[in-house]
Amino acid sequence: MRRDLLGLLLLSMTLCAMTVSVVGIAQEDDEEAEDEAAAPAGPRMESGRTDVSAVIDRRGAILELHSKARLFIPPDLPVANRRVRFAEVRDRVTPAQIAPGFTRIGPILSFDGAINATSAPVVVSIRQPREPAHRNARLVLAMEGPSICREGSAPLPGASSGICSGWELLPATFSASEQRLSGEMRTPGGYRLAFGAVPCAAGDTSPGCPQPEQPALQY
Repeated sequence: MRRDLLGLLLLSMTLCAMTVSVVGIAQEDDEEAEDEAAAPAGPRMESGRTDVSAVIDRRGAILELHSKARLFIPPDLPVANRRVRFAEVRDRVTPAQIAPGFTRIGPILSFDGAINATSAPVVVSIRQPREPAHRNARLVLAMEGPSICREGSAPLPGASSGICSGWELLPATFSASEQRLSGEMRTPGGYRLAFGAVPCAAGDTSPGCPQPEQPALQY
């Protein structure tokens, strides 16, 4: 009788241990599934004909228009559930408003997300099947922002009185393999964007500008 009771006790303890082990494994599987569900699924991808809107977060986003204009917002920027819009605009902007000698390449775009991208740049690009560089000129991305009004400057759309449109020229690069012209923005201002070329200034050694002659090697 005692042997039977001892056997039953041992069997009961073994079954309890097996149950705890199975429950533990199930809990671990559930936790792993929750972790996978909570993990970022990569940048959000949205497209539109001439404009596209999306709510962005720390996953980042890729916004693309039918013209193949594209905006890449990298992941892990300090952005929380913010709606942004990327679009082509038909506003009239003269080259002289942007910079002396500016020649525009492609459409005028707009991006209304004034976000902090100092840790990783927001990249805007357009499809460009051929080399767009002009002789003695450098490629730029003109990024609009607020500026104090001066004679000949244009009012900034949606800004308060006395604030006009100013343009910052950022370096742009052309990739023949990708057939794209792109520029990086660390502090996008939330206004219009335009790719183009400007004449090289004296001493400017940017790509497309005259490069200094290399001294002859002495033997």
